[in-house]
Amino acid sequence: MTPTARSSVEESLESETVVGDITQQPPSDAKIHRRISMAEKLNATYEAERKGSKESNTDRLRYILEEPALRSLFRDFLRGNFSEENLSFWLDVQDFKRKFNISSTAIAVTPRSGTRVPGQAAMERHHESLINTAFIIYNTYLAPSSQSELNIDHGLRNELAKYLDEVVTNLTGKAFQGRVEPAQANAFNATQLQAMIRLYERIQTHVFRLMATDSVPKVSSF
Repeated sequence: MTPTARSSVEESLESETVVGDITQQPPSDAKIHRRISMAEKLNATYEAERKGSKESNTDRLRYILEEPALRSLFRDFLRGNFSEENLSFWLDVQDFKRKFNISSTAIAVTPRSGTRVPGQAAMERHHESLINTAFIIYNTYLAPSSQSELNIDHGLRNELAKYLDEVVTNLTGKAFQGRVEPAQANAFNATQLQAMIRLYERIQTHVFRLMATDSVPKVSSF
C-alpha cells in the first residue's frame, strides 16, 4: 500500500466539516459508503499480497496486524464499527511487552556499603515507566466505565479485579476502588508487574480471538 493511498483514506475520514463548536456529520448513506470503501481497500490490498492462499481468519488477522498499511485500514474499519478499542488494546499490550523484554525490570540492589551500582538509577526509571504504562493500559481499557472499556470475558475481568484488590489492599491498607492511582501504581514491584503482564496477555488473546471471529469476517462480507 503506497503512502498516497494511505493519505486518501485519512482524507476521507476527515471529510466532516466543523462550524464553530458544532461538527456537521455526513449523511448516513455517506458513512455507509465510506465504510464499504475502506473494507474494499482492505480486502483488495490483502488479496494483492496474499493471492492464491487459503487462510483462516486467524491467519488473516495475524497478517493484517503485521502489515502497517493493512493494520491502518483495519483500524479505520473498526472505528466505523465502534470497536477500535480492541485493536488499540492489542497493540498497546504488544508494545508494553516489547519494552518489558528489552531489559530486566528488576531494580538493581543497593550494596551494603550504601553506594549505588552503575545503571541503578536508569533501571529504577525504567521500572517506574513500565509500571505507569501498565496502569495507563488498565485505566484506559479495563477499569469500570473507562474511556475505551473493552467488552471482555466476565471471568477474566473478575480475575484481574481480584488480583488488583489483593495487591492494592496489601500495599495501602485500603480497598481497591476500581481504578489505580499513580501512588498505588508506583508501589508495585517487578514480580507484581510480571503478574499483570500475564493477565494482560490472556486478555490480549481473548481480544485477538474476538477480532478474528467477529471483525475479520465482517470485512470480508462487504
